[in-house]
Amino acid sequence: GKEIALKFAKENHDLILLVRKNDDVKKLSQELKKFKIHCKFIVGDLKDENYLKKIEKKIPKINNLINNAALPNSKHFLNVSKKDFDDLVSVNLRAIFKLSQIFSKKMIQKNINGSIVNVSSQLGLIGAYNRTIYCMTKFGLEGLTKSMAMDLGKYGIRVNTVCPTKTSPTKVVPSKLPKFKREKTLKRLNLIKSKIPLGKFSTTKQIASIVYFLTSEASHSITGTSIVSDGGWTAGK
Repeated sequence: GKEIALKFAKENHDLILLVRKNDDVKKLSQELKKFKIHCKFIVGDLKDENYLKKIEKKIPKINNLINNAALPNSKHFLNVSKKDFDDLVSVNLRAIFKLSQIFSKKMIQKNINGSIVNVSSQLGLIGAYNRTIYCMTKFGLEGLTKSMAMDLGKYGIRVNTVCPTKTSPTKVVPSKLPKFKREKTLKRLNLIKSKIPLGKFSTTKQIASIVYFLTSEASHSITGTSIVSDGGWTAGK
């Protein structure tokens, strides 16, 4: 999310950022200071219906909506709890549905030919062990995106997803982790990398650039589809 914000800031876009904590506001504000843009933060929890209503009231219009927030879950299917289920559906699907509906209506009212980009995952295209609930929400997001593109096309609003695999491992394996956890994580990442034909992960900056592309004039005729940045993982075995 941070890299997406920085990319749009570099391209001189004003930003409205939805963040979970006040600490996030402080950190991002420092990094965005160098850009000559207007930036507004709204702090809250996407699981909270009142927060979504607050967003609707506070933001009169936007040109582009980037739905980047998501919760992970790596539990075995038999161990997924009701809370796990409700939380992931709430953030990974319901909040995206609601925000997209809110701002699509505002775009239509203001005659804005906007773009909605949903950050999905390669796990919205294939299944994986211990990822049932996460895959369910990402597969749902892919279907939602395609159907939204059909409904909103006549208003000039485009809707697409970006589907990354793991991003740069320097972000995934913090040095502050205990040695045994770091080694376990690196082993898992190497296993994942071995399944990628290009043998490397996407970086967060690359994903941010793809998201930006989908809001640009260059993507004028692209809607209802996915850009998959997975190094070839989903191309076949």
